[in-house]
Amino acid sequence: MKEWEEFNIFFRYYCIDSLKKKLKGLGSIYDVCVYMFQLSGKFLRPFLLYKVAEFINPSKRDCVLPFALSLELIHNYSLIHDDLPCMDNADFRRGYPTVHKKFGEAEAVLAGDMLLSLAFEYASESRDFEPNKILRVIKKISQYSSYRYLITGQFFDIWIQNGKMEKNVENIKITNFYKTAGLILLSVEIPIILLDPVYTVKYNLIKYGYFLGLLFQLTDDILDNDGLAFVLDRAELKKVIDRLYGKLNSLNVSEELLNIANVIYNRV
Repeated sequence: MKEWEEFNIFFRYYCIDSLKKKLKGLGSIYDVCVYMFQLSGKFLRPFLLYKVAEFINPSKRDCVLPFALSLELIHNYSLIHDDLPCMDNADFRRGYPTVHKKFGEAEAVLAGDMLLSLAFEYASESRDFEPNKILRVIKKISQYSSYRYLITGQFFDIWIQNGKMEKNVENIKITNFYKTAGLILLSVEIPIILLDPVYTVKYNLIKYGYFLGLLFQLTDDILDNDGLAFVLDRAELKKVIDRLYGKLNSLNVSEELLNIANVIYNRV
C-alpha cells in the first residue's frame, strides 16, 4: 500500500525529530530512547489514527499527529518491556538486537518508562482541539495502556506462560485482545473523540476498530505460529479470519480504511 509506505517514511522522521527536541541534550539517553524508531516498523496505529481522522474531517488530519506520536510511543514502550528477560526474553526485534541486548536491561526499563511518560506530554501539548476533548483523550490513553487493555493483557500472558492461567482458547483470546487489539481500537477512538462525527459514523468506526484489532492479532498468530494458532487448527482459524474480514468489508467506512484491513488480511 503505497500511501502507507509514504506515511511510514514521513512518520519515522517525525518521531525521531520530536524525540530529539525533548531528549537531545541528554546524550546517550536519547540514543536508547530513539533506537526503536530508527529500525523498520509498520506504524500501523499512527497510520490508522491518521486515516480515521481523514475520513471524519480531512482538514483536521494533520492536527492529530501529536496523538499518533503518543500512541506509537506507548506501543514502543510496550515492545521494549515485552522483550525483557523477565517477560518474553527476546534477543531480536525487527531483525535487530532488542533494546536490552544493545544497551542493557536497566537502560531498557528506563527507556520504556521515558517513552510512556512522554506519550502523555505530547498528547497534552496540542492546541488544535478543545481542552476538554484533549483531557478525554488523555484519560482514554491512560485506561487503554493500563488496566483496560495493555498491562492487564501482559499480566494474563505471563500467567499463561507460568501456568497460573489455563492455556485454553478463551484465555488466549482475551489475552490477545487486551495486549494487541486494544491499542488498535484506541487508534480509532482518539480521532472520534477529537473530531466528534455523527453517530452513524462513530458506530461504524468503533465496529471497524474492534474487528480490525481482532483481525490483526489472529493473522499475527498464524504468522508467528503462536497464540490461537497454537491451540486451534490453522484451517479453523483461517475461517474465523475470513468471517472477520467479511464483517469489515460490510462496514460503511472509507476505501482507505478498508485497504488497511485488506493489507492485514492478505498477510496470511
